[in-house]
This record gives sequence, C-alpha cells and structure tokens, in this order.
Amino acid sequence: MARALAVTPSAVSQHLRILRENGLVTRERSGRSVLYVITPLGEALIRVAGG
Repeated sequence: MARALAVTPSAVSQHLRILRENGLVTRERSGRSVLYVITPLGEALIRVAGG
C-alpha cells in the first residue's frame, strides 16, 4: 500500500491506526498478513462524502 500511494510504510500504519481507533476500519489476521476491512460506519462516511 505504501508503494502504491508513494508514502512511507509508517505513514500508512499511522493512518490505518487512526481509522481503526475511530471505528472506520477493522483489522483481521490472515496468516502473517493483516487485512484492513472497512466497517459499516466507514462505508456510511464515504456515501455521505459523495464517494
């Protein structure tokens, strides 16, 4: 994700942490990877923002 967005891995981590702390995404382990999934609240925010 960091490479795709041209930012540092730590920046991605910080943003995901804030999104998770505010209930917009959840995280799930898949083997050695961590998957982030948008929550219904996150989906609603995107809809309201016109996305």
